[in-house]
Amino acid sequence: MGPAGEVAAAPPFLAWAPIRSAVRLLGGAFTFSDPAILGEVPISLEVELKLTVDPADLPKLREALGVLAPGSATTARTLVSTYFETPDRKLRRAGSILRVREQDGHFIQTLKTEDPEGANLLARGEWEDPVADNWPDPQAAQSGPHLPDGAADGLRALFVTEVDRLTVDVEPLPGTLIEAAIDRGQVRAVDNGRNWTLSELELELKEGDPAALYDVALALLETVPLRVDLRSKSERGYRLADGDDAEPAAVSAGPVALGPDMTVEEALQRVGRACLGHLLRNEPAALAGGVEGVHQMRVAMRRLGSMLSAVKKLLPEAERRWVADEIRVLTEALGPARNLDVFATELLPPARSEAPDQPGWDELAAAAARARDAAHRRVADEIRSPRHAATILRLLRWFEGRGWQGRAGDAEGALGVAIGAVAPGVLDRHRRSMRKRSRHFRRLPARGRHRARIAVKKLRYAIELLDSLYDKRDARPFVNRLKRVQDELGRANDVRVAYGLVIELGRSETRAEPFADAAAQLLGRHERALAKSEKKLRRQLRELNRARPFWHG
Repeated sequence: MGPAGEVAAAPPFLAWAPIRSAVRLLGGAFTFSDPAILGEVPISLEVELKLTVDPADLPKLREALGVLAPGSATTARTLVSTYFETPDRKLRRAGSILRVREQDGHFIQTLKTEDPEGANLLARGEWEDPVADNWPDPQAAQSGPHLPDGAADGLRALFVTEVDRLTVDVEPLPGTLIEAAIDRGQVRAVDNGRNWTLSELELELKEGDPAALYDVALALLETVPLRVDLRSKSERGYRLADGDDAEPAAVSAGPVALGPDMTVEEALQRVGRACLGHLLRNEPAALAGGVEGVHQMRVAMRRLGSMLSAVKKLLPEAERRWVADEIRVLTEALGPARNLDVFATELLPPARSEAPDQPGWDELAAAAARARDAAHRRVADEIRSPRHAATILRLLRWFEGRGWQGRAGDAEGALGVAIGAVAPGVLDRHRRSMRKRSRHFRRLPARGRHRARIAVKKLRYAIELLDSLYDKRDARPFVNRLKRVQDELGRANDVRVAYGLVIELGRSETRAEPFADAAAQLLGRHERALAKSEKKLRRQLRELNRARPFWHG
């Protein structure tokens, strides 16, 4: 929620709606091969927020829910769900999940379809049918037609979830109903018996404003540590079934699907959802100490900052400052870890291989490793902290509830303008900033070159967020030039940062002389490389500044 007032309610989500309405609510994320299906088959739109909780905190969570929903009846059930898949993973590749759930002697088949474009972090399509037993029926009336082509053949049980579920209905506002479900149990692979213990809270919107999900989560967070987790039970199950013991992989930013007729407000909401989803999907990799996980989390927030910067004149000043502060909270622990990762994995190895007999390499590498480990521990502690969870929930709520509405003043009408009409001006402003910052580049000091690098990066992020509005073939030459310049400026910035790092690392080093010699060798090696590529960088920058902007056709 923003700093002032209540957020205007979004249109209520219906429990059952025609497919046309579902496609509109999901921003066109779903496509269907048979046009005759449209308007005929109902689709349930599941709107759900998932949070992980420590098993030891479950009693406190139950008490906190009792305070939020006094007098509301609770229901305890045991749910056993079997998930099915083909040997070649047709369902997973299509973004579909098929399960049969047993409850009280009855069996329900469910097909869920995830949003491949990340247009909505909460919503996904869902169809259900009663079936005769614990085996899927490809001919089931509602869910059967939406199985991927060829998936009906070769289905087999892949994993099972066994969950003790306690549910309570929460009504935070008149007309808004949320089902809170506390799940404790396990996910078990059928073939290899591998299992994972789960302990989580699911908040599912039954009626009303989706932003209320975040209000309930924030209220519970004041009592119980919770963490937003986009990984589903099925994602865990696939990893178990595949025997995947590898560290969670980092996820690169995907395209954000924008249409030229979409309003600026709608585009801002979609970009916000996509960037926060990008951040959340990289948290597991960052928690495992992954270099790329930390990097992608930073990229997610840089992209979000670029979009907010592009529309800052359309947002109230108090809202802009609030959002900037929230983003700063999310990123402040990531910078030191990223800088040390680059130092240890990109700067140190080539310098050491060039002069392997130089004394002090072991001391320098050990000092960097100790600092890296400490920095990654701080990242993990921050991700697991209630502060981080609260920041994520507040930002998600702000974008979901369009927290700027009603307080944008004279700019309110501009938010309703089509993004296709606004995008060229946004990219023009970023391009002018880049050209201004890079003027007389040869004579720019380190700080000036840093500003030029930031301007180049902002233009690239803005293009990436808006590129679905343009033909990629037209954009490719310009974007390739932009990437080359950004890479060169990034390498120069890494070396500048390295000066501060070696000073900091050397403060606690007992064998100062060999450490200093190795550090000097490292810095000298990379300074020579920068000097060698300086002429090429200036040429690439000139070509970029002269390149015709593709967004003007």
